[in-house]
Amino acid sequence: MNEQDTFELFVAPVGPQNPRNSEAEILQLNDGSLLLGWTEFYAEDGADHGPARISGKISTDGGRTWGKKYTLIENDGGCNVMEVNFLRLNTGDIALFYCQKNSESKDCRIMMRTSDDEGKTWGPAKQLSPDNMYTGLTNGRCIRLRTGRILLEAWEGGDSYCCLSDDDGKTWHDSPRVRPAKGDCYEPACVELKDGTVMMLLRTGLGGQYRSLSKDGGETWSEPAPTPLVGTAAPVSISRIPTTGDLLAIWNHNPGAEKRNPLTAAISRDEGETWEHFRNLEETPDDAWAYPAVTWVGDRALITYFNYKGGLSLKLKSATAAWFYE
Repeated sequence: MNEQDTFELFVAPVGPQNPRNSEAEILQLNDGSLLLGWTEFYAEDGADHGPARISGKISTDGGRTWGKKYTLIENDGGCNVMEVNFLRLNTGDIALFYCQKNSESKDCRIMMRTSDDEGKTWGPAKQLSPDNMYTGLTNGRCIRLRTGRILLEAWEGGDSYCCLSDDDGKTWHDSPRVRPAKGDCYEPACVELKDGTVMMLLRTGLGGQYRSLSKDGGETWSEPAPTPLVGTAAPVSISRIPTTGDLLAIWNHNPGAEKRNPLTAAISRDEGETWEHFRNLEETPDDAWAYPAVTWVGDRALITYFNYKGGLSLKLKSATAAWFYE
């Protein structure tokens, strides 16, 4: 493979007034440029409930270089705003889903804003979850099914579920909740399988990712069961490789480990039943990595995640599909 086929860089490194850059997603804009959105902590020590806004950058060369930082969503929460999820609407507008954290444990709300100018400005917030509950999202989620339905993956109180919309985000209703029999689950990630089934992968503390299936677009879900994606309690990214049709999972393949190391990719040719081509994206012994999100632009994957050594900095790694099969 030619060296230029893969590249990596810290796209948002930490600094003196910026203790953490984390949970991110990339969206390709209509002109072919890339919009990066991420959680930028701008005060204190970068703890999960510290002050943070959602910031953005634009790349016009496929992610190799990035323009000046600007604010997507200013901090309108009691603590912060974080967990970027982008989706292109049928209107052509961009939807941005995120969490508005108002307290450390009792009030976190799912919010939606839209942009009609390719992410330069954003309209008023619409609240999708109830008041007085701690409801969470994870970055790089939200899918549209072939039926047109939007699924936004959410969690609350050890349960996982999806917010569902059949009218392009105008109105929403919640799916039933799922939870493994032996423990809680959080930070789900969904993908539509070739037969129309939706597979939801669940972060657990039970030794790895669990799986729940829906045959009706998220209206009902199967009992969660363990998968071969074993590892510590951390979220997974699941996507479909456009050029091969196979599934790509990226997660911490480290059962029993104390740190989120390594960060591993694997391929499934049979819709998530079995996994092969295990390959570590990151494995340096004295570091850790978490919260991967993948955006496919043609045959190229753009993968964001953050590291822990020296402060939580946001990293971008990009590779062609062939890299994952080597």
